[in-house]
Amino acid sequence: MLTLKKTVPSFSVGNTSSCLAAGEVAADVVLEVENVFFGYDSTVLLRGVSLEVRRGEAVAVMGRSGAGKSTLLKICAGLLKPRSGAVKVLGREVGNRCFESVRPRIAYIPQTLGLVSGASALYNVLLGRASRRPLRFVAGLWSRRDVEEALEALRAVGLGDKPEMVVDKLSGGERQRVAIARALFQGASVIYADEPVSNLDINTATEVMKLLVEFRRRAAAVVAVLHDQDLAFEFFDRVYMLSGGILKEL
Repeated sequence: MLTLKKTVPSFSVGNTSSCLAAGEVAADVVLEVENVFFGYDSTVLLRGVSLEVRRGEAVAVMGRSGAGKSTLLKICAGLLKPRSGAVKVLGREVGNRCFESVRPRIAYIPQTLGLVSGASALYNVLLGRASRRPLRFVAGLWSRRDVEEALEALRAVGLGDKPEMVVDKLSGGERQRVAIARALFQGASVIYADEPVSNLDINTATEVMKLLVEFRRRAAAVVAVLHDQDLAFEFFDRVYMLSGGILKEL
């Protein structure tokens, strides 16, 4: 075992013994959103939104600021509960006890990237499997195999020479790559990315998009919130617009 001294956040583990493990879910449909409504107080952001995403697909969601794109992404990832409607990921309904059995196969990349400040790129990638092996990670222990596979993930995104670099010292594009490497190391079957190329120059944004949609080759699905219409149509299989709470394919 190898020990890294950075403290790992604690993770709760539910009793999912009666549920199929994430790897045993064979359904071709990765995400099912059916007639979802959501809002805050009197403001309704989502009005009967429905969406289906299959393995190997990359889907982009566009819309003006405040339209509810990030909210929809969080609902799809099981981070927010809709007012009504149903959401299934990898065949498990969000909110159901058995949903916890597939949570380790879901990668969510927020606008802030969710990286641990002050920690290395390698450490941040290793956290991709924290929910699968919570006791080991709470103790700060990683197997040699974990470390080797995390290094391979960094090499895959072009950061093989910077595993020990503190993420705060990386460029914006490099930090995005670390977040993608974390999802790669996690072995995610679905990746949700919220504005993954915001504030990046067009060349860097293009390279990040190429890395992100590459997950399709691993039979994973990608759902991303974007503002750049050109990038959306260049790299994604389907593009949707969220406006007035209604989701429509462009």
